[in-house]
Amino acid sequence: MTNDRIDRAEAFHRVSDVLGCKWTLAVMAELQRGASRPSQIERALPGLTSKVLSDRLRKLEHFGLVEREAFAEVPPRVEYTLTGRGRELGALAERVDAFVHAWSDAEHAG
Repeated sequence: MTNDRIDRAEAFHRVSDVLGCKWTLAVMAELQRGASRPSQIERALPGLTSKVLSDRLRKLEHFGLVEREAFAEVPPRVEYTLTGRGRELGALAERVDAFVHAWSDAEHAG
């Protein structure tokens, strides 16, 4: 196997690892819409637990898709923003989200 094929395979596995959680695209879509604090994301996504959200955000940060900013305040405040690469994936997440809503609406219509 050539190095290009190995690099591409590794990149594919990283993307698969990120997308492997059912919550990743939903979290990315919320960040794309402007949510930045974990509590905002949790409120927007019923059923998402704090632990899963924390794990997702940590993984997204690890892969360079989000940046975390902690503010030295009482109580502490943390905000997340998408990186350039994260905005690209966020745009894809929004398209998937639109597809999900259209599919859901079609199932309920008939």
